Amino acid sequence: MDFSGAAAHSILAQISGELAGTEPDVQSILTTLTRSLSRIRSGTWFAVLLDLDPSTSHVVVAGDSDGSMSAYFDGFVKTLAGPTGTPTLTLSQQVVETSDAVLIPSVPFTDFISLLSPAGQSYFSSHPPPHALDAVGVLVVPMRAGGAIIGTLGIFEWQQQPALSEDDVVRVQLVADHVALALENARLQTAVSDQAERVAVIGAIALAIRVGQDLPLTLRVVVEQVTARLNVDAADVLLMTEQGNELYVAASAGFHTSSIPNYRLPSGPWQTGAADWRPHVEYTRDPDRMASNPRRSLFAREGFQTYVGLPLHARSRLVGVLEIHNRSAVGWDQASLDFLETLGGIAAVAIDYAAASAGAGERRAIGAPSPRLGDLEMEILRQIVEGRTNRDIAVKVHRSENTIKFHVRRILEKTGTVNRTELARKATREGWL
Repeated sequence: MDFSGAAAHSILAQISGELAGTEPDVQSILTTLTRSLSRIRSGTWFAVLLDLDPSTSHVVVAGDSDGSMSAYFDGFVKTLAGPTGTPTLTLSQQVVETSDAVLIPSVPFTDFISLLSPAGQSYFSSHPPPHALDAVGVLVVPMRAGGAIIGTLGIFEWQQQPALSEDDVVRVQLVADHVALALENARLQTAVSDQAERVAVIGAIALAIRVGQDLPLTLRVVVEQVTARLNVDAADVLLMTEQGNELYVAASAGFHTSSIPNYRLPSGPWQTGAADWRPHVEYTRDPDRMASNPRRSLFAREGFQTYVGLPLHARSRLVGVLEIHNRSAVGWDQASLDFLETLGGIAAVAIDYAAASAGAGERRAIGAPSPRLGDLEMEILRQIVEGRTNRDIAVKVHRSENTIKFHVRRILEKTGTVNRTELARKATREGWL
C-alpha cells in the first residue's frame, strides 16, 4: 500500500492492525507507528510525545528504504538529548503552539535548515547528510487526545515522489489522533502500575516498622524494595557514624561490584535546614561533580548516569541518606520527587525505630558505656525515647507524675544531658536501650 490514492481509513486499518500486536507502552507504540508508516511511504518518519514539561519530549525516528537519512536524523535527535529529555523540535513546537499542521511540499534544503533550531542548524552544518539534497518535503501534524495536543507526527520526504499534499495531511492526521488515544491509554496504565508499586514499597517498609526490630533487616527491606519496584538499578543507605560527622554504607542492592569499599563520606553537606530536605538529583556526566566525588571510580565501573540523594530525617535529626542510582539518564518529574520525599520520611522512621530498639544492642558495643540507671529509670528512659509525656509515663509505670519528674531530673544528671530531646537523641545514638 502507498499513500498515493489510498483511502485514509485503509491506512488507519493497516496501522491499527500492527499496533494491535504491540506492547502497550509508549516506546513500543511509537516505534511500531513510525516503522509501519515508513513501509507505507518512504521518507523519514518521526513521532514526538511531549513530556510533562512540554519543552522536552520523547522522539522516535524510523525511515526510508536504505535507512541512511533516517539514521542521520536519528543521530541529530540523539545529540540534542539531555538528562531530562530531548528539547522539543522546532517544527513540532510550532505545531503544538498553533494546533495547525505544517505542510511544505517542497523547500530548498538550505531553507529547510533555516527552519531548525540553532542546535539543529549547527548539527547539519558540521555533519553533512549522507546524500546530496536539493529540496525536501515536510509534513507535521498534531497528535490530539482528550482535547489536548500531546505530541506530533511527521515526515521528511527527501525524494518528493510524489509530492506531499493536503490529502496526506488528512491521512496522517487520522492516524495521529488514533495513536494519540493509544499513547494516553499506555501512559495511564503505566501511571496506575507505578502507583501500585509505590504503594507496595510504602507498605513493605511500614510492615518493617510494625514487626521488625532488626536494623540490618530493615535496611535490607528498604534497598531491596526500592530496586525491585521503582525501576531503579541500584540503591544504598548511608548511616551516620557514632561521632555524627560521617556517613558510611550500611546496606546496598543492585550493584555489580561484589564488594563496595568502606567509604566514609562527610555528613556536613546533608546537615542542612528543613528547606533542603528535598531529594537531590545529579547526573554523573557533570565533570565538576565527578571530579570531587570520592566514589567516582565506583560510579564509573557501575556505569551510573543518574543519582538521587534522599536525606533521611527522624525526630528533626539526620539519621542517614537513601541513595538511588540509574545506569541511564532519568528525568525525575515533580510527582516522582514528591513520592521519594514521602518514601524518605517513612524509611527514616523505620530505620530510627529499628536502631532504637533491637538494633540498639548492636550499636552499644561500639558506642559509649551505658549510664548506671536502675530498672525504673531505664523504663522511664525508654518511654522518653518513644516521645511519651510525664503523665503518660506515670500511667505506664504506675507511679505518680511527681515521682516521674524526680526520676527524669536524676536521669538528666546521670547522663549529662540538659533536656529530654538531648537525652532521647543521645540514648538512641549511644545505644543505651
